[in-house]
Amino acid sequence: MTQAPRIALVGASGWLGRYIGPALLRAGVTEPGRFGAVNRSGPSDAYAGFDGIEWVGALKDLSQTPDVVILSLRPHEFRTARFHCPDALVISVMAGVTVEELRAHTGSQRLLRALPNALAEVGQSYSPWLATPGVSADERALGQEILRGIGREAEVPDEAALDVLTTLSGAGPAFAALLAQALIEAAKNAGLSEAVAQGAAENLICGAAHLMAGKVGTAPAIVQSFLDYDGVIAAALRAAQDAGFEQAVQAAVDAGLTRVQAMISEG
Repeated sequence: MTQAPRIALVGASGWLGRYIGPALLRAGVTEPGRFGAVNRSGPSDAYAGFDGIEWVGALKDLSQTPDVVILSLRPHEFRTARFHCPDALVISVMAGVTVEELRAHTGSQRLLRALPNALAEVGQSYSPWLATPGVSADERALGQEILRGIGREAEVPDEAALDVLTTLSGAGPAFAALLAQALIEAAKNAGLSEAVAQGAAENLICGAAHLMAGKVGTAPAIVQSFLDYDGVIAAALRAAQDAGFEQAVQAAVDAGLTRVQAMISEG
């Protein structure tokens, strides 16, 4: 029987690490005794029930050389610390840190870049990823298994696609929260109480998510069906379009891409 890989997770109790680590342990990707949790704050309650984890403050302090190093930290933290692991498969979940920078900073030629989002908390992340040619088929499968522990994964062709997806899938609930905020304010301006406004916005956004699941490709047809009916919602949709709804979304994506490119240039 093949032994489980030794995995080190840098940023084990960070905003993504606290979901990735427990997920891969629950899935049996590795065992607690072969899992190194690297952070500056010590053991986290997120790992309750997993006995045998080695908690250290730096990658170099691990007692076992890891087969896999997962980097789940902020780009500036990565750039100001030492993560030399030339013999490991390196999986990065950091935005704005390119394969070239990962290679230079870690010494590894086997790199997998992925971009999970905050929906990892509920196992619903959408994680686009790519791998360098040096990553074996088994290692690619391992990376996919880790990402599937927190939701869905999808391979993309190049880093340009990852840059765009940093704003799209990487946003997690951000755009939905912005829409909810706008709906609540509009409802309150129309005389509704805050409680009723919040209830209506929550129903619209969270309920629509269930209706749209697996049907996003039909979004244009759904919009057109309301426009064709030519009722109250059609009037509202046309007003949103006339006010520049699509242009505002495009501007948001463009601004996010510009920021990602600036982050890359900082490296």
